[in-house]
This record gives sequence, C-alpha cells and structure tokens, in this order.
Amino acid sequence: MDGRVVEVQGLPWPAFGQLANVLQLVEWRKLVEEKCQERRVKGKYQGIAFRLLLRLEMLLTALRCAAILKKEQPDAVVVWNGANRHCQLMLALLPAGTRTFFVENGLLPGTTTLDPRGVNYLNSVPREARFYLDYAGRVSLPSDGEPVVLIPRKPRGEGPPPVKLPDRFIFIPFQDDRDTQVRLYSPWVRNMRDLFALGERIADETGWEVVFKEHPSSRESYPDLHCRCRDRLTFANGNSTQELIEASSFVITLNSTVGLESLLLSKPLLTLGQAFFNIEGLVVHADSVEQLLALVEEFPKWPVDERLRRAFLHYLSNEYCVPGRWQDASPEHLQEAARRLMASGCFASNGVVV
Repeated sequence: MDGRVVEVQGLPWPAFGQLANVLQLVEWRKLVEEKCQERRVKGKYQGIAFRLLLRLEMLLTALRCAAILKKEQPDAVVVWNGANRHCQLMLALLPAGTRTFFVENGLLPGTTTLDPRGVNYLNSVPREARFYLDYAGRVSLPSDGEPVVLIPRKPRGEGPPPVKLPDRFIFIPFQDDRDTQVRLYSPWVRNMRDLFALGERIADETGWEVVFKEHPSSRESYPDLHCRCRDRLTFANGNSTQELIEASSFVITLNSTVGLESLLLSKPLLTLGQAFFNIEGLVVHADSVEQLLALVEEFPKWPVDERLRRAFLHYLSNEYCVPGRWQDASPEHLQEAARRLMASGCFASNGVVV
C-alpha cells in the first residue's frame, strides 16, 4: 500500500487550467457561510472584505488541490474529520470513483474512528434499532459486570473544587460553542446559553434539580450564568464527568461524547441535537422545548431497551471502532487501520492523506 501525507502548505502550485472545473464543483456559498458562522461564534469580523479574501484563499487552495489530485491520481483520500474548509475543497474535487476515509478520535475510550462516510453525525453507524437487535442474535453480548472507567478530558486551566451533589438531579454537560457539533448539528439549541435557559425552565416547571458542567476545553466563560444559579441550578465544574453521570438520574445533551459515555455507564439519555446515536429505544429525543418538558415529566417511563443498548455498544467496540488510539500508533493499531483500508479496496495502488 503506497500513500502520501499532505498538509495545506505542502500542496503544489495552483493548476489554473482547472479553473472552470473548480468553479463548478465547489459549493462556495456554503463554505463561506460556515466559516463566517464560526467567526460569529468567536466574535470575529466576517464582513465583505473578509468574505472576498476568504473566497480568494479558497479558490487558490482548491486549484492547488486540483493540482495534486491530477499529479497523484489517488485511489483514495483520507482526511482528518472532514469539516475543515480545506478538506471540503479536496473532497469536492475528487474524481468519480475515488474512495474516501475520515479519521477522528475514537467514539469509545482507547479507540480511533476510520469511517468511509464521515464522523460524528455524518458517520456510517447504522441508525435503525432492528439492525442492532438482529446483530445481538448473531453474537454473544457481554454482561455489564466489568466497570467502565472514562478517560478524563484535560482542562484548559486549574479548575474549582468539587461540589456536593443533590440526591436527585439531571446532569446537563456543556459543549464548545465553536465546535461543529453545536454550530452545524444543533438545529434548535444555538449555544450553551440557550441550553442553560432550557435547564432553568426544567427546574422551574418540573421541580427537578439541574447540574451543569462547562466543557473543560472551551474558551468561553459564563459568569452571567453562574449568577443566575439558584436553589435548583448548580455548576459542578470541579466534579468528574463520570461522577456526574453516575450520580444523576438521567443526562441531557445536544450530541456530545458525554451522551455516548452515559450509554456506556447505563444512564438514561435525552438528546436535543442531531446525533448518530439518536436511535429509537436507545435514547429519547426532543425537537422542541415542549417535547423536552414532556419527556422530563415522563421519566422514568421512557421506552428504552437494555438489550439494544448492549448490542449498540458491542457493535461499536467490536465492529466499528479501530482498537487503539492514533496518538499512540502501536504496530497492531496501524495494521488494523491498514487492513480496513485494504479490505475496502481503496488502495489498489496509491492514496493521499490530508
């Protein structure tokens, strides 16, 4: 298997002869709007001058992508995540028949994602409960006897001390407003201030206590939200996520990794955004504040299936995720990644990794 790793700065000179083809194939307006949306979240300028310069930068990058594709003529292209505009430019210009793979941090602890379709909500994980129930009939599902230990996320700085948790509460973890999971795949909850407001309504209208935790890697701070906390609203930034999941009655998330961790820890889950694990019988989902409040009131009478949960996690662990972390890149990990690429028929001769 041959391949080449390419970074943006290592792309060849623009192939100006491909200009007409590039202009036709790329969704310029979509890419510009996505970048401007990202800058709006960050509070950065996205006016006319920026948009013009961005279009010029993307055009030159697309022409450079066209140049390397013409030179290498790869059987497949492997990209990290795929959401970055440079990756999207490369993908838009692929000749018919060129295979793709997307790499990301693994969905489960100690794993890596290698997916032919995309990552997170765009991945190829089946979305039908029947698939997993049929799968459960073909394999031996393990029991939940072995304890799960989550890998803590590294905080950006020194955190506060842990707080004493209520006896009965809902855990709502924050996500990073800048992340594509929020910007692109959360249709009705725009940011964490919206999410906090939903927690307020839950506390006011149902009587539940709600515990929030800010995302440890987020650059955003929320002093105004801390000031709005009262008897039934608490931030527990110093407590571990595993402790908060296990001590809660159930978890509410947009679509974060904490949702998947909640399933690992056998905790009921309610989602608000687009998530690949929005599977009937595995989680409950709300598309509006009215649905959210109704589901909170209905707990614990949610229609969830324990066998489905175990089958779903077994499939991720044994079929979907690549064992091992890409950061460690052991020989066994690399061999398994190469086996999956070869099994797909991707690399008959050559490939490009971006």
